[in-house]
Amino acid sequence: MSWSRTFLGMVILALGLSQMSTPCRAADVDLARRTVQSAVDEGLSTFVGKTIPLEQRTRLLDSLLRRYVDPTMLSASILGRYWPKITPAEQSAFSELFVRYLVTSYVGLLGRAESGLRFTVEGGQDLGARARVLSNAYLPSEPVTPIPVVWEVATNPQGKPVVMDLTAQGVSLIRAMHDDFASVLRSSGGKIEPLMAGLQRKIDDNEKVNAGR
Repeated sequence: MSWSRTFLGMVILALGLSQMSTPCRAADVDLARRTVQSAVDEGLSTFVGKTIPLEQRTRLLDSLLRRYVDPTMLSASILGRYWPKITPAEQSAFSELFVRYLVTSYVGLLGRAESGLRFTVEGGQDLGARARVLSNAYLPSEPVTPIPVVWEVATNPQGKPVVMDLTAQGVSLIRAMHDDFASVLRSSGGKIEPLMAGLQRKIDDNEKVNAGR
């Protein structure tokens, strides 16, 4: 997969389904569309075609993630049925570690984000508990070839719309991570420590790679 397509996934991700979310009513569909448009616009204007030092890029990406994704809801979505089985302290620690993992995984690619990546946000659908927003992405290498991207937006307990999942080229990024993490948790008997240790190792590796770029 080209870095451009990987960057597409990062932009979408930086912007998971949880029993803690409140229902997304039909009246929220337009708000969901505006939320997706705002997240995309901010991500593209912040990073694409810019030369930004790694430390500043890291802060900007962390801030972008926290504005459009609820870390606790995202973590609950990723861990699924294992989430209520860990303590509140473990939940908090995992949520922060997972945000660091996302940031270190993608911040390096943003240093090479060329101009030309664009999105068009299309219609929305009321799914009851969520709103679905349809969009198309266009890569610099294929400027006239649309790549369908489907977003799912829910409302967090504070009433804020947050991006919960997306499907690009038939792949749900949140579901893929959920499956990977669930495999680790099953093999450890549901203990969160091995998963967190694995994430920390990946963070350490990512930081070494990013520093060398």
